[in-house]
Parts: sequence; structure tokens; C-alpha cells
Amino acid sequence: MKTRYFFQTLLIAAIFLTACDKQLDLAPEDTIIEDKVFEKFTSTESAVAGTYHMLFAAATKDYIMAEATSPTCNYSSGAGRTYDEINNGAVLPENTQLQGIYEAYYAALVQANLLLYKIPELGKYDQNQMLQHMAEAKFIRAYAYLRLLGWYGDGALMNESQKDGVVLYLEHYDGFNRDTDIRPRNSNQEVFNQIIADLEDAIIDLPEPGEQTAVETRVSRANKATCEALLARVYMYQRDYTNALTWAGKVLTRTEYQLEDDLLKVFPLNPNDAVIPFSKEHLFGFPVSSNGGNWQFGGNNIYYTYNNYWYSQSLIGTFADTDLRKTSLMRELKYQDNPVYVTNKYPNTNGRDNLTIMRLPEVILYKAEALGRTSNTVTQEMIDLLNEVHLRANPTESGYTIEDFESNDAFIDRVLLESNKELAFEGCSRFDQLRTDRPLYNPELPDNKKVFPIPLREIQISNGVVKQNEGYN
Repeated sequence: MKTRYFFQTLLIAAIFLTACDKQLDLAPEDTIIEDKVFEKFTSTESAVAGTYHMLFAAATKDYIMAEATSPTCNYSSGAGRTYDEINNGAVLPENTQLQGIYEAYYAALVQANLLLYKIPELGKYDQNQMLQHMAEAKFIRAYAYLRLLGWYGDGALMNESQKDGVVLYLEHYDGFNRDTDIRPRNSNQEVFNQIIADLEDAIIDLPEPGEQTAVETRVSRANKATCEALLARVYMYQRDYTNALTWAGKVLTRTEYQLEDDLLKVFPLNPNDAVIPFSKEHLFGFPVSSNGGNWQFGGNNIYYTYNNYWYSQSLIGTFADTDLRKTSLMRELKYQDNPVYVTNKYPNTNGRDNLTIMRLPEVILYKAEALGRTSNTVTQEMIDLLNEVHLRANPTESGYTIEDFESNDAFIDRVLLESNKELAFEGCSRFDQLRTDRPLYNPELPDNKKVFPIPLREIQISNGVVKQNEGYN
């Protein structure tokens, strides 16, 4: 298959990661075919960059959705035109926004499959470099499948491992073949197993974060720690707290990642479309601010700054007035004469803030929660982990003590609250609610509506081989 237009697009997309790795700053060629693209290191770097960019494009489609369908967020009547039908359980399988999320993540993983198939077949550059490129493709595929499973896997995050997940495609797509490409959905457990296998394989050939001397490269391209952090998330979603504890622990032993002492180093103000560096606590993200304002590469599609989304009253009431997350990362305004607090995590009005995917506090709180769920008592280690995040935002407090918690359940509840406060508006709130059996935006939403419908188009193309989620039949 000669896909000239696609590969020219990949070379253009390489500029998106220029700030991360100057080797990706390539001059486009007029005509490129597969054997030339994957033969050389430089052109394959461009193809890898393009695949990251496709993952970024998918992430821009569902980032706000994961917040606006969770109880951490409330929104304006204008935003309600998008989210009310989802939160009320009335969304239909033909909804184009949900179809767009589905298609975007599959597009990214299909291109990851292309890399995995073509690099060993056509690559003529250094073997270790080829292995790293393939490992990055596996990371991208794993991340895409995890998001797909969270949205469309029937009960995937509610401990329903044998229900239908999504369709696993692990082969290179070389044109539609009805005999092989129409297949039923794999179970949630099968998809989780593939995600874990991809990440464990990728770890072998990815660099240590310390080998990526530039912070921008370390955050925007997968390394061993990136996979470890994502594995911790995967196991938390599966409620396998023993394995989650193992992988979170690996991340937290690394010295390359540290909590910043100033929250504005994590989410800096950016009124002038400046190039903003990632912080020391970023584990993975997309360097949107470094694309030079070129709209060809797209903004982050995160427009919290237009005041259509804000903290729910139930969550904002849990912040101390002196909490730095409230004083530094929120602004108060009026909506229909009522005070509301809008996040300042993405303050640029042109969507030019870097897109955060994973930060160190998530892993710290995962470890605290996993310890709480695998031990019989509240320990000082658990308290120290909770305080590490809490006291950064509340430095004038003395912190929690063991005596503050009468049970492990009380401790876990406080960890989950701290997580909601720390990580709100970062694209994962919905999934953390689901994995812990807490309600979504609408507490009355039945379980069979807590997963999205498979897009109608997928059902139709497969002639019904792909079955619909039970809440939408």
C-alpha cells in the first residue's frame, strides 16, 4: 500500500515535537513511499512523531468529556447542549461526538500498528533505535486502547471483566478485508491483557528517563517511567491493587520526577502564546505551546478559560480558603448571579497550553490508595504519601496523622477526595469515579448507561457482528 499523502502528513506533524527532540525537525520531501520512510532513522522519527500527534488529536476530543460527565464539574447551559443527553442517559449510538472519539483513538492505534509492522520489515538503521520506535508504538497503542476501554468497554471499569470490551486490531491495516476485519468485540479482560503486554514489552526497549536529558523529550516521548505510570493506572482501573502498588512504587523511586514547590510551574499563566516548559512532575503530556502558534497542528481544544465549566459546589466546598490550588489555580466569577470557581489549569485563550496527561501526584495517590486497600491498618507510609500532595497545596497546615482515621476506609475516602481536588480538569475524573464505584455527574444514572454506546456506524459496517452495549439495545 503506497500512502504518499499520509506520510507527507507525518513529516509535517513531526514539527509538533520539535521542541522535544531537534532530530524531528525535518524538511518535508515531495514524494515518499513506505520503503523509503521506514528505511531511515530520520524519516521513521517523523512517522513516530506523526503517530504521537494522532494520539494527541484523539486526546483533544475526550479530555473535557471526562470532566463534564463527572461530579467534580458543573457547566453552563451552552455546554449542556453537548453533555446533558450523556449525563441523563439519553445519548444515542449515532451521536457524532462519541463516534469522533472512537474513530480518533482507533486511527492512532492503527498507525501504531503500521510502525510495528513496517519497521522490522523495512528498517535499515540501528537496531536499538528501531526497537525504541517500536516500543513507542506499543505505548501509543496501549494508551489508545485504555481510553477506548474506559469509554466503550461494557463495565470495564466496574469490575465486569468478561463483558464486551472493544475490538482488538493488532495487525497492519492494508485495505479492508471483510473476512478478517469484521470481528466481534474482545472481552474487557482480553483488552486489559493486551494493554499490559504492550506496556511490559515497551519497557524493555524504551530509554530510562535520565537518558532523556531535555525535560520536554522526557515528558512528550515514552520512556520506562511513562510505561510504569500507565501500568499503575491500568491496574488501578482493574482493581488489582497489588500490581498497582508495584508499578507506582517503581515510578516513585525515580529521582527525575519531583513535585514542584510552586503550582504555577505546573500550570503557568500563558497570555502571550509563549513556549512553556513542562514541570518536573509531568510524566506524560503533549507540548502544544511549542508549535509556534501554527494552527495546522491544532490547539489543545481545552477552553476552560471561556467560563463554561467550573468546579461543582460539592467539590469546591472541600477546599480550604487558603488551599493554593484554590488561590493559584482558580478564579471566581458569577454565573446566573451565583459564584462559581473556574479552573486556571488551561488559561491560554487560544488553546496553546501544554496538554497534561499524567502527573506525579496521580501516582503518589495511587500508591497511598493501594496501600490502604492491601493492608489492615493505616500506616505512617500511607499518611506520608497523602501529606506529600496535601501539604504542597496547604503548606500552613500540620498535615494528617494516623489518629485522624478510624479505619482504612476512612483513609481511602480521604485519598480519593485529595485526588479529586488535585487532578480535577485533567481528563480522568470520570474514570476514577467508575473504578471506585462512585457516582458520575448524574448520581441516578443506571450502570448500563455509564458506558458509551458503540457508534452506530460500527454496528452497521460489521452487519451486527459488533454488538451494542446492553444499555442501548
